[in-house]
Amino acid sequence: MIFERMKEIRTYFDNTQKEIADYLKVSRSTYAGWENGIDSIPLLKLNDFCNYYSISLDYICGLSNIKKCEIINRKIDKKVLGNNLKTIRTENNDNQDKIADKIKVDQSNYSKYELGKILIHTYPLIEFAKYYKISIDWLVGRTKNSMKLK
Repeated sequence: MIFERMKEIRTYFDNTQKEIADYLKVSRSTYAGWENGIDSIPLLKLNDFCNYYSISLDYICGLSNIKKCEIINRKIDKKVLGNNLKTIRTENNDNQDKIADKIKVDQSNYSKYELGKILIHTYPLIEFAKYYKISIDWLVGRTKNSMKLK
């Protein structure tokens, strides 16, 4: 879904892969791998892509059909993200083992995500958001609104 929406947005704005690759500071072939669904785009690069076009991470990840959101913070802070992951998990009375299993990562890495020691990868974050029906834009601290997806 990400790659389809990335291409849709890029072509809508009449940008070339090279132009976006240059903006993201990667090679055109690396960008093409993301846009063609061959490789997973890192979360920070996906955030930069969304910032460039002022679109929501929820839209690009296929969690919402609403393209725009009120962005209050354009940078991802892994501590904020980690705290939000932990808050949602504990509010739902789930343990780390269960969530690590659900998003297909090992528990030690999931623990590091919650502690803000390492940044969660894009696809496990999408799985987390789908499982809890939570906005990725809210999880990463880009927006205050619409924590819950409709």
